[in-house]
Amino acid sequence: MRFLTENILGSYNDQVAITASSGNAYNAFSDTIKFNYQSEGQNVNGNTVELIQFFSSEQSLDTLAVLNHNFVDFSIWISSGFGYIDVTSQAVLKNSADGLSKVYKFSASISFTQIKFTIDDTIIADEEKKVGAILGFTEIGSIERFKSVRTSGQIQKKVIKLESGGVAVLNKGSTHWDFSISTDLVSIQNEIDTVAIIQNRNKDFFFWINDGYDGNQIVNQEPYRFQDFKRCSYTGKNNPNFYKGYFNKTASNSLKFSQTAEINYFDPTL
Repeated sequence: MRFLTENILGSYNDQVAITASSGNAYNAFSDTIKFNYQSEGQNVNGNTVELIQFFSSEQSLDTLAVLNHNFVDFSIWISSGFGYIDVTSQAVLKNSADGLSKVYKFSASISFTQIKFTIDDTIIADEEKKVGAILGFTEIGSIERFKSVRTSGQIQKKVIKLESGGVAVLNKGSTHWDFSISTDLVSIQNEIDTVAIIQNRNKDFFFWINDGYDGNQIVNQEPYRFQDFKRCSYTGKNNPNFYKGYFNKTASNSLKFSQTAEINYFDPTL
C-alpha cells in the first residue's frame, strides 16, 4: 500500500491556465468532479491531442497516474520556460491488467512550470481520446508489512420520508470508504515514519492500496483495484506501542482514515 500527497495537477492548485488541442482539458485533471476528458474531432489515429497545464510557480512530482483511458500512446513533457523535454522514458511504468490505467514512477522528482501530455492513438483505432483522470503526486511512503487491513464502504443515499408513510431513496451514485490498518510488529523505520507522517498530516492525501499489484487477484473489487486512488483524510489516533517490551526491536501502531472525495471512474471503451 502506498501513500501520496494531494494531486498537484488538481483544480485547487495555482495553475495559470489549462489548455487542450481539443476537448475540455480541465476534466482530465480534476480528482473531485465526476466528468471525464474526451477529445473533440480527433477520432483518427495519428492525430495528436495535447493536454497542457501552466503554473505560476515551479511544481514537482515523482508519481503520475493515468486512470481509465483508451490510449495507446501517451507521452509526458515538462518545461521551465525553455522548451519542452520528453521525460516519459525516465519513469518506470506499471500497467493495469486490463491495460486501461497506467502509473509512472520517477526515480527522482521532476520539476516544471509547464507540463504537457500528448496522445496519438487509441486502443480501438479511430476513437476520440478519453481519460478518467491524470493525477500527479509526490510519494509520502509505503507500508508492506502490516497485520490487517479493514475497509468499509457506504453507498451514498438520502432517504426522504413521505407523508404517505413510505420513503423516497435518492442514490448519489458513489461509495464512501473508511480504512483501518493495523501495523503490529512493524520494525522497519521508514514504514514507522510513514505511519507517523500520515497520523500528523493536516492535509488530505491519496491512498493506493493496490500499489500496482494487478493481474494476480482471483477477483477484482473496489477499493483494491489498480485504478482505486482514494483521496482521504486522517481520522484516527496515534497509538504507538512496543511489542512485549522489546522497545529496541519492534513497534505496533494503527491508522484510521476516511475518503473525502471521489475521482471519476468510467468505462473508456463505451
